Amino acid sequence: MSSNLRSLFKNSQQNGMSQQSVDLLVQNLDGQTGLGCVGAQVDDLNTDDVTLLVILIDASGSMSSVQQDVIDAFNQMCRALADSKASDSILVSAWTFDDQPKLLFGYTPVDSVKDLDTTTYTLGGSTALYDGVMNGFTGVVAYGQDLRNNGIRTRSIVVVITDGGDNASGHSAASVKTVADDLIRQEYYTLAFVGMGDSSYFTGVAAQMGFPEVLTVKQSASDIRRALNMISGSVIRTSQGQINPGTNTFFNP
Repeated sequence: MSSNLRSLFKNSQQNGMSQQSVDLLVQNLDGQTGLGCVGAQVDDLNTDDVTLLVILIDASGSMSSVQQDVIDAFNQMCRALADSKASDSILVSAWTFDDQPKLLFGYTPVDSVKDLDTTTYTLGGSTALYDGVMNGFTGVVAYGQDLRNNGIRTRSIVVVITDGGDNASGHSAASVKTVADDLIRQEYYTLAFVGMGDSSYFTGVAAQMGFPEVLTVKQSASDIRRALNMISGSVIRTSQGQINPGTNTFFNP
């Protein structure tokens, strides 16, 4: 781990993260998660108030029937964010997870995010949900801390989209929840979970990971599009200060 990353996690502890959470994130660092900790350079930003969106999308084999629907809805979501008045202040990072997480891109101005397609959103394997979320947490804590160290106010939104529970991770739900609880206490993080299927089941999965904002939808093109439309609208409202992190209103503004 570079000395710069080490100092960022140390700073996050000074700002309210527990030693246990910092240890979990530091232990999670490798080459790929390190890349997930970086993004647009501070000098290239045209604002001192940034909203970070990290979206983690299930890429297990069971998503095959909705692969194109997810691609279309994700691209539509990014276009809506890019077309909004808040676009200059929104940076997006995306991960997929099957047997293990895969970084699609680090924190990128939303108007520069490239469309997903079947070569970038590929499917197969199991569901390493907890590992994917922990990688997303690692990146958003480090990059967000770097922005704050440079005087930029941040709001951070972590969104998970999945059609099933974890069956492949090295991390546990308890470890994810340890970090999630610390993030929520900092009052500028929103943790949102979209489950495709039974509401009671996914409410339980989300609760085990410490995600308070939960939306359940059907595994259909219209429901997936509706969910990502809701996400884009809520990200815009969050960036404008109309939704406060930690108020459990992300899906019900």
